[in-house]
Amino acid sequence: MEINNLHLNSIGAYKRYSKPVSAKKSDSSARSAVNTDKVEFNFGRSLAAAQTAAASRANAPASEERLAALAEKYAGDNCPVSSEAVAAAIIA
Repeated sequence: MEINNLHLNSIGAYKRYSKPVSAKKSDSSARSAVNTDKVEFNFGRSLAAAQTAAASRANAPASEERLAALAEKYAGDNCPVSSEAVAAAIIA
C-alpha cells in the first residue's frame, strides 16, 4: 500500500489554500488570541433556568382530556407501568 501520493496531494492542497499566520506582533497573548476560540458557559444561570422551567411544568394544571385518558388506562386492575419501574421511580 502506497500512501505517499495521497499524503503529498492532501498536504499540498492544504498548503495551497491555507493562509499563513503572521507573527509580527511581539505580544504573546495577541498571537495566541488569533488562533483560539473562547466559549463562556454560566452553569449556574443555565441550572436556574432549567429549574424554573421544570417548576412551571410541574405546577401546571392537567387538562381534562389528559386526566380522562389516564383514568381509562388505569381503570380496574390495569397498570401500564411495570412494578419494577414504579419501585425504581420511588427509590430514585
